[in-house]
Amino acid sequence: MTSPAAIGPAILRHAESRPDSTAVVATGFAPLSYRGLRDYLARCATRLREFGLDRDARVAVALPSGADGALAIVATACAAVAVPIDTQLTAPEIDGRLESLRPLAVIVPANGPSPAREVAMGRGVAVIEAVREDRGKLGLDLSAPKIGAAAAEEPDTAATAFILQTSGTTAGPKLIPFSHRNMLAAAARVQSWFGLTPSDRCLSVSPICYSHGLKVTVFTPLITGGSAAFPLSPSSLDVDEWLGVLKPTWYSAGPTLHRFMFDKTKALPNVRSIHNLRFVVSGGAPLTREVRDGLSAALGVPVLEHYGSSEAAQISANLPPPGPFKPGTCGIPPTDTVKIVAESGREVSAGEHGEILLGGPTVTSGYLEAPDLNRDSFVDGWFRTGDIGSLDAEGFLTVHGRKTEMINRGGEKISPAEIDDGLQRHPAVAEAAAFAVPHPRLGEDVAAAVVLKEGATVTPLELREFLLPTLAQFKIPRRIVFVDRLPKGATGKVQRQRLVEGLK
Repeated sequence: MTSPAAIGPAILRHAESRPDSTAVVATGFAPLSYRGLRDYLARCATRLREFGLDRDARVAVALPSGADGALAIVATACAAVAVPIDTQLTAPEIDGRLESLRPLAVIVPANGPSPAREVAMGRGVAVIEAVREDRGKLGLDLSAPKIGAAAAEEPDTAATAFILQTSGTTAGPKLIPFSHRNMLAAAARVQSWFGLTPSDRCLSVSPICYSHGLKVTVFTPLITGGSAAFPLSPSSLDVDEWLGVLKPTWYSAGPTLHRFMFDKTKALPNVRSIHNLRFVVSGGAPLTREVRDGLSAALGVPVLEHYGSSEAAQISANLPPPGPFKPGTCGIPPTDTVKIVAESGREVSAGEHGEILLGGPTVTSGYLEAPDLNRDSFVDGWFRTGDIGSLDAEGFLTVHGRKTEMINRGGEKISPAEIDDGLQRHPAVAEAAAFAVPHPRLGEDVAAAVVLKEGATVTPLELREFLLPTLAQFKIPRRIVFVDRLPKGATGKVQRQRLVEGLK
């Protein structure tokens, strides 16, 4: 069978072979079959073409996370270029996104307040209203004035399917175009890793406007013929609903959600009897040993750490038994997708630390309208991630932190993640994050912020003494502060720079 050249045909082949199979389930709605998904995609494509939007038209989708928002992004990507917008952003932030993205139209809810609507109207950008015609059925109809001449051309494998915006806070977001070819390759890789079949169902609870939530938990299930499940609220964990009612066979999320899941399930003696999970996937930031092992024990399934980036999707993962698996690593990357290099560009030896470079069919062609950044970030077909990592003798990848986050204490280079891990092994510590602080003689010194478990007490001196047997003296934080929570971005990554700013 010829492989499909674009996302739409990849999804439609399941509608042809198994039209009555479930594609999407969501609390409060009737399940959507692949036949129903086919009809929805066709209806949205017709509307966009009638509005005058062709396959190269950028269409921002400013709908809340959930099944309808995800389906609107999928439908737009199958016909034009979808640009997911985080609806939690403020009006000025959305204005900045629209200024850099320059979409031809913005999809907003037909009813209720929408900062994106006001910003779009102020900029003269066409507004497409998403209208619910039947309260019990998934899928929104689109209504808009005519924007241009009717279009007809469909996307091909090289066309951009969607544009993502990085979630960093220190500079404006980078614009990452992801092609149909990129997404199909990414879905095939995840399918191969985890043995996904049409009977698998992914619980979608990660933000759909960012890379991991969209690529892994929305597009991958639909491209591979499984189903995606959406709870009533992705931010309010209900074990009975999420695992029992929706019946996923896997889910993928960041460490914060896994900790919530662990806290909820460790006290439920019957939790294994209510779920159908085969495995759980974690990425975006390091997962503590306590959460990884505790959640695995509570659910009775493997918790598999993986590594990827917005620019390259998922690159490496630990696999379910009997596949390769080494706790604390991100698995063995496929051939010719990862290399570790020194500052000189030399490829380092096994066990040696260096910058992680990514290659292969899932890597984007480059950032939009950023020639200087592209020259620095894409070298000889490889993407420079800015992450520090190592490959051991068996080929397992370990990520040690960001290049920009490395602490330079008088010439000694220290990985914050190493200190995080050491602190989080203390029984009183729930979360920890190390960071650099200025030092008049050394240049930088080590500090750490710690979140304690409820009811636990410990002193900074006790934590430093706890670290002494496992960390070199120069890595021990000279300053430890206790905080109620660690500052994190939308994707769950700790924002260490905000911790530095909080000490000023």
